[in-house]
This record gives sequence, structure tokens and C-alpha cells, in this order.
Amino acid sequence: MGSRSDAQREAERLRRLREELGKDEIRAVLALTAEQHAQFERWCNERLEALAREYDVDTTASQERVSWGMRIAAALGAIAFCVAVVLFARRFWGYLWPPVQLVLAMAIPLAALAGTEIVSRRERSPYFTNLLAAVTLAGFFMNLVIAGGTLNIAGTGHMLVALAALALVLAYRYGLRLMLAAGLFLAMSYLAAVFTARFGYNWADFGERPENFLLLGGCLFVLPVWLKHRQRAEFVPVFRLVGALTFFTALFSVASTGLPTYLPWTVEAVERVYGIAGLWLSTAAIWLGVGRGWRGVANTGTGFFVAFLFVRLFQWLWDEVPRYAFFALIGALSVALVIAFQQTRARLAGVRQ
Repeated sequence: MGSRSDAQREAERLRRLREELGKDEIRAVLALTAEQHAQFERWCNERLEALAREYDVDTTASQERVSWGMRIAAALGAIAFCVAVVLFARRFWGYLWPPVQLVLAMAIPLAALAGTEIVSRRERSPYFTNLLAAVTLAGFFMNLVIAGGTLNIAGTGHMLVALAALALVLAYRYGLRLMLAAGLFLAMSYLAAVFTARFGYNWADFGERPENFLLLGGCLFVLPVWLKHRQRAEFVPVFRLVGALTFFTALFSVASTGLPTYLPWTVEAVERVYGIAGLWLSTAAIWLGVGRGWRGVANTGTGFFVAFLFVRLFQWLWDEVPRYAFFALIGALSVALVIAFQQTRARLAGVRQ
């Protein structure tokens, strides 16, 4: 068994199999005797107990619902602690002697990192590890900001690559997918800042140049083809999902506003080209996600296809037709999309059969 996520998937498969074999019609088809069914139940219970002991996985639907609550609580706790660290610095930092400021700025992320290491060795589930890793990243960010202000060092985009490196190290050290997503976004932000500076703009304006993220998101999406994750197979979907979300968010931003862009075209031409490209590329994402079984990619493509379609309809028809006709058309298209997705689902079911 490679990781906790692999163990969780095995537990889910065993749970579904036991539920199906518990149905009378399935048992009748398989002609299972009472002794065979009891033997399977004993083996399944022993296997699930072993997985729970070793990996702390959810073996029942109730446990799975509680785990989602734990994830949400851990995420809220991480956000709260990060905000507390920043607000503490803003409230009391001015009363401290500069050397004390530097010592505390270095001690906070180091203490959080030590706590992350200790907790990761003692807990089998990653909830508190995720929380402390987020505090470590926030403390390191505060360290960079405070150290730069105390030493009168001007801020640069290199701070982003330092944060990205720490987030990726934490992700791969402790198997944290949320930290991996944060590290990938920070790394793309750094590269976007470099591109922005090379074009003669202020590096801090990288967020106002969404076209930079088109190439970066596309590269991140295909990166798992060359970057194999034999030890961290659960990280591959994160690369694809973050890449797809980044790419389509950037594309949608330009398609809906037309600015800012590096292309020497009119706003209307930019919106038209990017909008049509968004429709085609989101359709390709749906096709690729469904064909490869990449649920996150398929859902992302579906969501952005609908968004691109409605934006284009708004830009084309809002000033040309009555309001009631516009919304009636939107409703009709929504019904048509539902029917199209139903037919696609039915065809996929026929292919599997």
C-alpha cells in the first residue's frame, strides 16, 4: 500500500463491494452460500480494520461525513491561525526592539515547522499536519516581510519563489495536496512576475496580466506526462486540476473584459477570439476528462464551457433583444445542455457495457 489515499480508495471499494454482496439479488446471481458470505464478511472486516489501524481511513459512510467536517474545521483553523499570526505582528511589532523582531520572525515559522514534523509522526491522518504546515508558510511569509522592513530591503518577486519552494517541500515531505496546490500557484505567480518584469512592467502587477498564466497553466497541466510521481501518485490530479483551473480562469478573464492584453487588437476582437477559443478548449477539456477518467478536468471544462457560452451570449445579444427573450434563450440553452449531457452520459454507459 503506497499512501493513505490509496488505502482510502481500497476501503471505499471494499465497502461498496460488501454493500452490493449484501443485496439478495446479487447473492442469488452469484449463488453464494451462507458460509461463503460469512467468510467474505470476516475477511472484509479484518481488512478494513487493518487499513483503519495503519492509515486511519474511513470505513463507513458516517466516518466519511465526519472526515469532511474535520477537513473543513482544519482548513478554518489554519486560516484563523495564519490571520492571528499576521494580526499579532501588526499589533505588537512596533513595540519590540528590532533584534527581538528578527528573532521572533525566525522563531515562529521554525516552531511551526517543528510542530508539523512532530505531529506528522504521531498522527496517521493529515488534518493537524495540514494546519501546522499552513501556519509554517504564513510564518515564513511574515518573516520575509518583517525582515525586509527591518533591514530596509525592497520587496522583489523572489519572495514568491521562496514561498513556493517551502510550500512544495512541505507538500512532498508530508504528502499534503492542499500545500502542493498552494506551492504550484506561488511558483506560477513567480514566473508570471518574471514575465511581467521582462516586458517592462512592475513585477507586482503580474496579477493584472492574465495572459501570462495561459502558458503557465497549460505547461503545468501536461507536466505530469514527464514528471512521474511513483511515490506520490495522488499528486498527479492536483497538477492537472491546478493547471486547468489556472488556464481557464486566465482565458475567461481576458475573454470577458478584453483587457489587459499583449495583443495589438481592439477590445472587441480580443473578446471574440478568446471567447471562441474558450468554448473550443473547454469542450476539448470535457472530452479529454471524460475519455481519460479525469473527473476534475471534466468538471472544470464543463463549468467553464457554460461560463464562456453565457458570456458570449451576453456580449452578442444583451443590447439586441428584449430582456425576457434573452433570459428565455438562456433557459432554453440550459435545458438543451442538460439533454446533451444526458445523451453523452448514456453513450458512455453503452461504451462501458
